Amino acid sequence: MPKGFSFILPLILVGTMVGCSTGVEESPEPGTVRVTLEGDPSDTTIAVVGDTIRISDQDSIDLTVFQGKVYAGGRFALLLLTLSSYRQEDAFYNLLAQDNGAYRNYRIYESRVPPDNYTKLQLGVTATVIKFRSLAPIPLQLRPGDPLLVDLPVDFHVASGQTVEIGVRLSPLKSLSRYRDLYYFDRKIWVSSIRYF
Repeated sequence: MPKGFSFILPLILVGTMVGCSTGVEESPEPGTVRVTLEGDPSDTTIAVVGDTIRISDQDSIDLTVFQGKVYAGGRFALLLLTLSSYRQEDAFYNLLAQDNGAYRNYRIYESRVPPDNYTKLQLGVTATVIKFRSLAPIPLQLRPGDPLLVDLPVDFHVASGQTVEIGVRLSPLKSLSRYRDLYYFDRKIWVSSIRYF
């Protein structure tokens, strides 16, 4: 082998490798979706067994929130409780809890998702009991045939490095309906705001 060839061959190989493409493109930096949940501030009284009850800080309705997702067409991204979470978990909230006389606002999800145009938020919301200070606890259940997951239409765009906050409201008392001796939890829930940061 000529002396110069052993020096030129590595340069040719390096030049060839630099020009090659693996076919794998870098993924864009994700954005963040934050979802908050609070009770409807206009929903503070209910008539139960002939009595009108106004909500106080001694009352509670225990919500379970689970399986959050956002959809972009047929694709979806899972929502996690915090940016440091590594799997989905059920979370529990008292939607009647108050801060300074108003329903508490809970951050229920904060999760990194791929940049995209999203059109739907899906999450599970159930409640098993409501407790008023002056009454025995009232068991709650979904109506037979109601799905565990609710779909909330919402159009928003997630850009790389951007945070989108979706505010969700639920009417805790207007969601209750009585059928004979049963109380159903009808989940009057909607997206109330979208904010970009």
